[in-house]
Amino acid sequence: MINESYYWKQPLLRSARWLEKALIAEESSERILARAEREIFVGFYAIRKLLETFKLSTTTKLLKSELSFFSARENANPDYFNRDSLEKHYNLGIATTQTLDIEFICNQVIHSFIFIFELSDTGNIGGFYLSSDKMRKRKLYFIPIATVTRLFRTVGRDYPTDQHFKRNPETGQWEDTYSN
Repeated sequence: MINESYYWKQPLLRSARWLEKALIAEESSERILARAEREIFVGFYAIRKLLETFKLSTTTKLLKSELSFFSARENANPDYFNRDSLEKHYNLGIATTQTLDIEFICNQVIHSFIFIFELSDTGNIGGFYLSSDKMRKRKLYFIPIATVTRLFRTVGRDYPTDQHFKRNPETGQWEDTYSN
């Protein structure tokens, strides 16, 4: 249960800053990539927890991002031992875009089966390839680090000032009907 959202939102802002600046040098690559993975996983977990509260505006809860994905090849079967062979399982030559909501992205990260960073020529993290355990035989998503930092900052800075609730007569649960 999140009572004070500040303690969940502030780390998102710190993570966004760190992810933008992270440089992967050969001597520290394993350590930096492990931290980057941890920042991303914990960040998306925090967002998913915040989505379940009344601590975010409706605008943020409905946030969407356009992501590229690559379709799985026929008979693709990524498993524990070959999940890093992206070319074997996915048609990386044909990218398609799809608009996805923030909750779906959170769940993909949290339930990821494939999670592989792509580095820029300068050694920065450009983004990562991702497929959840349920999607791995169908699609491989690419999430740019700029999308991650935008989502982290949007959630980290969102402190609604006005909310209105009504009880759903079918479920008996409170629903946010408006917020800024």
